[in-house]
Amino acid sequence: MPGLGTWIAVGMALIFIGIIIIAVATMYEAASASQQSQQGKVQAGGVIMIGPVPIIFGTSWRMAIIAIVLAIVLIALVMAMMFLFRPVPAPSAPSPAQAVDVLRALIASGP
Repeated sequence: MPGLGTWIAVGMALIFIGIIIIAVATMYEAASASQQSQQGKVQAGGVIMIGPVPIIFGTSWRMAIIAIVLAIVLIALVMAMMFLFRPVPAPSAPSPAQAVDVLRALIASGP
């Protein structure tokens, strides 16, 4: 299993790649919008989660429903990742009484 440093590096790389994708997509959309006429209708929607309370917004019902579905998918993905990659508990040390019992058994068994 990869160490903590590997996961940190992977996380930072994914964040950096995401920033690059957002920047490139923004430049692409700006360039394509300047070449097209302004006849297209822009629609947007989103979900803001504040704890367990969702705040849903959208320019149309269709976009709000798409935002809700995407939010549910992302929440399910995060929950699956939490269950799949939860830390494994370290083995517990024996209690002093168990240690004494083991020592007595070793002494009683002899050499």
